[in-house]
Amino acid sequence: FHFWLPHAMAAPTPVSAYLHSATMVKAGVFLMARMWPALSGTEQWFWIVSGAGACTLILGAYAAIFQNDLKGLLAYSTISHLGLITLLLGLNSPLAAVAAVFHILNHATFKASLFMAAGIIDHESGTRDIRRLSGLVKLLPYTATLAMVASASMAGVPLLNGFLSKEMFFAETVFISATAWVE
Repeated sequence: FHFWLPHAMAAPTPVSAYLHSATMVKAGVFLMARMWPALSGTEQWFWIVSGAGACTLILGAYAAIFQNDLKGLLAYSTISHLGLITLLLGLNSPLAAVAAVFHILNHATFKASLFMAAGIIDHESGTRDIRRLSGLVKLLPYTATLAMVASASMAGVPLLNGFLSKEMFFAETVFISATAWVE
């Protein structure tokens, strides 16, 4: 599903890109979270859902590395985060499901900030090409501060909300792998 998403998020207005990133693309993952109590717990669920999530996480992050368009970078980052959420739902653990829903909310928050910042940067500088953007801290100090805080939250820097959901993810994967070795 990742082929259409970057093109849809490169829409001319940041509001439409935000709506795609924060709400529309999460509909499928939210539906999976709603079905989680009935379908999780089986080995098939674990392998199919967590495998698809891990592949999406890795491929989305890999594709984001080669992006020069600011909104394209955010779009592939969204794909990677959706993979993380899907991977969490595949772990067959109640705490992992809570972490997935928490990360859905966190992602909507910091990605909304980043798309709004990208829209402001595009409007003020006339380009979304990362290679041509420099000196934004001097030109747009408030926008740069907002973008840095939102980016730090997306990266999982401690004391920010993105850190909490990613820490829940790491704690649960360590716990699940430790209990698998004990059993």
